[in-house]
Amino acid sequence: MDPATLAAAAIALFKPALAKAGEKLVEKVRERLPENVGKVWDTITAAFKGNPAAETAVKDFVENPDDADNEAALRKELKKAATSDATFAGELEKLLKAAGDQTVTNILVTGSGAAAASGGVAAGEGGVAVKGDVKGGIHLNVPPKKE
Repeated sequence: MDPATLAAAAIALFKPALAKAGEKLVEKVRERLPENVGKVWDTITAAFKGNPAAETAVKDFVENPDDADNEAALRKELKKAATSDATFAGELEKLLKAAGDQTVTNILVTGSGAAAASGGVAAGEGGVAVKGDVKGGIHLNVPPKKE
């Protein structure tokens, strides 16, 4: 992946978890993240050690992950790090692929709609959703037809 894509993917991975955590301290963030997402976080924060601009970008993003400027600053620092350090970029790419299974998706459904994500199955109001095989006696609560 190119550095810009790596930066965007990393931010997208842990932004929902940070927003959920509600923590203001960078040190507390790690314990709130799923394991593989945490490994991405650890790799990034380790790479940023000793770089005041990058450390500030992380701190600001953690304090307010919904601020577009904070996200842009962190993305810029990630992009710079991935461009200048091929080992970091390779490790980040590997960890992002592994963390893909632990991403968080927020879906808002209003009314009688239905939503499915990541291979899920959904049925709207009055519908029936089935994933996999259906076997055995199946009874639907449907009134018999009048003849």
